[in-house]
Amino acid sequence: MYIYIWKDAFSVPFYVGFTRNKRRTNPRNNGGRNWLCKQKLTAIGVERVIVELRPVFSVEEGIALERSLIAEYGRIQTANGPLTNLTSGGEGSHSLSPEHKEKLREIMLDPLHPIRSLASRAKAKKRMNDPDVKAKFLGDNNPAKKLEVRAKIKTAWENPEFRAARSKERLGVSKNFSEEDLKRRATALKENPNMKKWSERNGKDADFDAKRIKGIRAAQPKRAEKMRDPVALAQRKARLSATLNSPEHKARRAAQNTPEYRAAASARKKEYWAKKKIDISS
Repeated sequence: MYIYIWKDAFSVPFYVGFTRNKRRTNPRNNGGRNWLCKQKLTAIGVERVIVELRPVFSVEEGIALERSLIAEYGRIQTANGPLTNLTSGGEGSHSLSPEHKEKLREIMLDPLHPIRSLASRAKAKKRMNDPDVKAKFLGDNNPAKKLEVRAKIKTAWENPEFRAARSKERLGVSKNFSEEDLKRRATALKENPNMKKWSERNGKDADFDAKRIKGIRAAQPKRAEKMRDPVALAQRKARLSATLNSPEHKARRAAQNTPEYRAAASARKKEYWAKKKIDISS
């Protein structure tokens, strides 16, 4: 858990927050912040924000430190400091009680909840299929599909420092997949065939197969053009050569070139095809 302080280029603090997720401390991830904070971020520029982190070891400690810092620095709204915080701190849902969690779970499982309502889903689907809405996401109308935007994103990700920074942001972010979550997902997949994974629908669902084949055929010209591109071809050859000549690959191949490994691989294949025959016959 962290207390984070956002500062401008002159090291003047303008926002104090408390979070469990380190990724939340990044000014680029500013969703959910109040209007005054967003206004300040726009004026400064997220890339120029200085971030100060203070680790805390309990929710109580974090709430107390957040309130203390906000009181120390002062808020714009109360005319006694530079912070854009609209409250005195400590209001976030940093630790839900078991009763609160159970209440939220019951709300989400309610068949009448909007997220589960067939009427709400039909309304959303109709809206997304509206020609006016679709037009906003097609071609140059969709900023994410503009060539200059895609080129800018690609250039950014080719920068090793940028990749390292994004990787560092994600370190320590836990995947909240408990055993209970996995069981619920398995139940949902059984009850809703449309949610089944590709391997369970491929060759068994006619509509799914038709859409998949149509998508593959539509993508073939673009894929063929990319495969023929001399620059892309040279890059693929260079990557393949580097992989084949790497010490790690050579060591792995040497480990696989043994009678024991080949015998184990053969046994695995026989077991797989025996099971496959049983599945097909049943």
